[in-house]
Amino acid sequence: MKTETGLFIVSYRIASPNLGAPTFDVHLAVNTPGKSVTGKGVVRNPTVNPPLNVFTELRGDFTYMTVMPKETHILVVAEGYPHFNFPPHAGIGPVILPDTKLRMVLEADWQSGTANYAYADDKGNWHEVNDAAVTIIKVNEFAASN
Repeated sequence: MKTETGLFIVSYRIASPNLGAPTFDVHLAVNTPGKSVTGKGVVRNPTVNPPLNVFTELRGDFTYMTVMPKETHILVVAEGYPHFNFPPHAGIGPVILPDTKLRMVLEADWQSGTANYAYADDKGNWHEVNDAAVTIIKVNEFAASN
């Protein structure tokens, strides 16, 4: 994947090895000159009743971290917000609080890594998932996940 300059699209599945843990599918547009990320995500857990589905619009940034020569990782930090459709010419809307928080440390090739994330359930309670594996979703997997 060529990632030095420009804009590229990437999708990840973030999953904990713990049984019954939710998964977080993230679909990002990465702007390398601006070091920013925007996109959409969904936290899912079909093993709970009612099933968990938190749809979120993500905004954040990334930075390259070099801890040793030739040991570079990428830190992606983003917050997600629920989607609202405001009527045209509605003026200033309400304050919208985040419903997800994401911190990913990726390999230098953007293909894999680990993540910590948190999400708010429908009652406003926050839940944290730590040390989850980040794997890239290939194009055919992406079509199947939507």
